[in-house]
Amino acid sequence: MASLAGLEGIALPSFSSEMSAEDARALRNYLYQLTEQLSYVLTNIDRENCSEEFLERMNGEGA
Repeated sequence: MASLAGLEGIALPSFSSEMSAEDARALRNYLYQLTEQLSYVLTNIDRENCSEEFLERMNGEGA
């Protein structure tokens, strides 16, 4: 199972006053969707979706 510990530090950026409120809202929504998708993917990765090489490295067997 993938770790979600690093996702806690992801924060949405603040935008300059020069950016329109509509553009900032659209960008913020897009970034939120990406964060949600990343969280879903990392939560649902299992062993059958990983290569043998990757699993060996995760288990400390590979160099």
